[in-house]
Amino acid sequence: MVKMGANIFQNVSRQCRNLGVLYPHQLKHCHTGTVPAEYLKGTWYPPHQYHYHGQEEGPNIASTLPLDEVPPKKAKAVVCGGGMVGTSVLYHLAMLGWSTDTVLLEQARIGEVSSWRGSGFLGSIKLIKPEMDILHSSKRLAQELAEAGHDTGWKQCGGLHLALTRDRMTHFRKMKAIAEARGTECHALTPEEVSRKCDILNTSDTVGALWVPGDGVCDPYKLTYSLLKLALEKGSHVVEECQLSRVVVHDQRVVAVETSKGMIECDFVVNTGGMWARKIGQMSEPRVKVPVHPAEHYFLYTQPLEGMNPMMPAIRDPDANIYMREFNGGFLCGGFEKWAKPSFERGDLPGRLHERDLLEDWDHFHVLLKQMLHRAPVMKNAVLGRLYNTACSFSMDHRWIVGMVPELLNYFVAAGLRSGGSSAAGGIGSMIADWIVNGTPPMDAYDLDILRFLPAHNNRRFLIDRVQEVPGIHYSIAYPFADFTTGRCLRMSPIFPKLKANGAVFGQVMGYERPSYFQRKENINSKDYEGDTENSAPFQMAFTNTWTKPPWFNYVAEEYAACRERVAIFDYSSFAKFDVWSKGSEVVQALQYLCSNDVDIPVGGIIHTGMQNSYGGYENDCSLARIAPNHYMMIAPTIQQTRCGTWLKRNLPADGSVVLSDVTSMFTAICIMGPLARNVLSELTDVDLSTKAFPFFSFKEIDVGLANSIRAMNITHTGELGWVLYIPNEYALHVYNNLVSVGKKYNMLHAGYYAMRSLRIEKFYAFWGQDLDSTTTPLECGRSFRVKLNKNIDFIGREALERQKKEGVKRLYVQLKLQDHNPEVDPWAWGGEPIYRDDVFVGVTTTTGYGFTLNNLICLGFVRKYDQNGQMAYVTPEYVMDGHYEVDIAGVRYSASISLRSPSLPSKFPEPQDNRYLATQT
Repeated sequence: MVKMGANIFQNVSRQCRNLGVLYPHQLKHCHTGTVPAEYLKGTWYPPHQYHYHGQEEGPNIASTLPLDEVPPKKAKAVVCGGGMVGTSVLYHLAMLGWSTDTVLLEQARIGEVSSWRGSGFLGSIKLIKPEMDILHSSKRLAQELAEAGHDTGWKQCGGLHLALTRDRMTHFRKMKAIAEARGTECHALTPEEVSRKCDILNTSDTVGALWVPGDGVCDPYKLTYSLLKLALEKGSHVVEECQLSRVVVHDQRVVAVETSKGMIECDFVVNTGGMWARKIGQMSEPRVKVPVHPAEHYFLYTQPLEGMNPMMPAIRDPDANIYMREFNGGFLCGGFEKWAKPSFERGDLPGRLHERDLLEDWDHFHVLLKQMLHRAPVMKNAVLGRLYNTACSFSMDHRWIVGMVPELLNYFVAAGLRSGGSSAAGGIGSMIADWIVNGTPPMDAYDLDILRFLPAHNNRRFLIDRVQEVPGIHYSIAYPFADFTTGRCLRMSPIFPKLKANGAVFGQVMGYERPSYFQRKENINSKDYEGDTENSAPFQMAFTNTWTKPPWFNYVAEEYAACRERVAIFDYSSFAKFDVWSKGSEVVQALQYLCSNDVDIPVGGIIHTGMQNSYGGYENDCSLARIAPNHYMMIAPTIQQTRCGTWLKRNLPADGSVVLSDVTSMFTAICIMGPLARNVLSELTDVDLSTKAFPFFSFKEIDVGLANSIRAMNITHTGELGWVLYIPNEYALHVYNNLVSVGKKYNMLHAGYYAMRSLRIEKFYAFWGQDLDSTTTPLECGRSFRVKLNKNIDFIGREALERQKKEGVKRLYVQLKLQDHNPEVDPWAWGGEPIYRDDVFVGVTTTTGYGFTLNNLICLGFVRKYDQNGQMAYVTPEYVMDGHYEVDIAGVRYSASISLRSPSLPSKFPEPQDNRYLATQT
């Protein structure tokens, strides 16, 4: 120990003085005024059984492992990155039998502190099932290894989630409801019970907490070391100080990787490069787009504190943006500040791993430190060990990135773990290994799949802008329709300024600014505008920061009424749009093979169809308009733009006889919807719009105003009367202005996505990505009429659907109407709520919304039947309809009536509504 010099006083944040702490180190014996000499040299590290590697850091126990000097010449799989997730992938591949032919490459030294550092939290509750499953898998791995005698640092100390607001507590009750339904024990605690559970916490400002007794912590270094050791014992290869320089591609497949220690021929490559994952993606041709960017993340260690409980719960205080736990007799604390600092924003990433650690920024960390000292006042008696400022990788939307990339057929990514390697790496490694070995993912996780991104999301400036906001999302309340304020105005239709001027409040989907609803001009207040005024004009962003009746309810009610009683105008431009054509009839045969419906329809017709995988699940759900005998236009959900395009490219004929073109950005799509839609459009076109001349599910190319070549489709994707006009962008403003001008005499309103959503939920229409996924079959969601098993072509998924039709289904899509729920005061269902049948958990809601005609909350979801062993059994309509149903909303169960059919709604349509069309676009 040495005396703290004057220079130290000058270099430490003045903010610390205001907290009553001694500059960077709060000393147990304050009068000594001393700090560890090692700290002043920058070489002090937290007490640890395993010393980290490095010349200044002492011996590294990982260096005792039998590593390879050079990589093998050939391998089944090459894992690029020796952090926690890369080691987990290697371990799980080895456990599945891929050991001697698998190699892990690390650019620096295996076991360096930055690579294997983390909080060590092992939780188990999330609102989203794939994320929850991954967390459970990670925790189970640490437990099982510990029970087998491997030192992982596992302690089942429980997880304590603190709430400082009522909305946070509602969030916790929602998490508790779904976690308990799926078998995880949870308890809601009062502040007094929190104090008894952990007496060092200041609970004066808390309103409650969520206690998860089965959760715990591990030592990330020990856990990763154990995984690596076991993989090596199985015969896996690990090479350190091996820099990757090129990923060699031939015919859309990786065939080798080039490294500083030689070339490795391989069948698969897995990019687990952490903050280098995006850079690794750029080493192939075509380049693989991995939209991650590092941001600063802080870990604070203290030296051992007398009386510290080794079984102190893992504390999360999300409203204060901090977490803390016991570690080697002291505290390990960190946080996800509301606004983070991007790392390496002015230059390239560092070459070696230890350079990932950045200079301490006590001014920036001050906000988190203040909260830590407030929450655990005993910390003021601790000797602060070291503050780490580490660059951690975050994806552009905060969620993990997993899956096979769209650019190549045998290239996988596991990235964007946001400093949560210990909590996610085990489950993600298992998922990727299973996917590689068995050829299909073990679960559907479309909201984690890399196919959810566009190339634009990989733009470096976009990522730097977005990564400032992303870390703070980690601990934010998961309000409905959550969105970002950064990275906005990326994709806009030509009519965006007009929509903004008419009061549009925008949400962003796939980078597209899409109106969620409209505030009438007389209600617009300039203070409501939010946005980046430096890069774009201010505009209104849609946020629903409540669990109860939303503030936009009345606006959406007006828009809904216009759709049902008069006419409304929508911007559908965000829909994914593809042209598919061939010289001859090849396109028909190709689409017949890809689609489960019969797409050989007359020119001018529209068919709705699924594209199934080999298990019968939906890989794509789309509408096909036959433009010509050899030309189709495909309309798919917005969020499926990359996924849909990738599926088509991989399954269309390899000889190039069928051409695919993504025309999403070439057309502005305007929908006019409602009983008077025909009246509006008739004044602007010479085409006969009568039902006989222009029936439902038909297409014509028409003139509108002075514009020509408008692709008009007589569908609305909600079941209402109307047309969607696909307009070449240069005509968009002209057509829009004419429609608005004529629409005034019919009292036409602008309407947004929320009204459309309410219309489709009330009519019992399923949307891909919310109700449907790659595990859902048409027979399970009431769409067997769209499957043509008698087609004279063996389409993808046919065998699975024939087998399911013969054996039966194990879940059925239902509509639930809440009966004893008061929408004025009770929390609303927003999706993900447990469904109970006769007091037995049978499913979850997928999407929910207010039915303005049915005058209540409507929930959509799937009902299952479980046998006495808890396994899914075959379910029949009779079983579904015979039972008492309840929906659990934040811990309160509400009775609900159930239906398997679309309800009969009063209609002002001039013709009967065709309920055969269950639209699925979003």
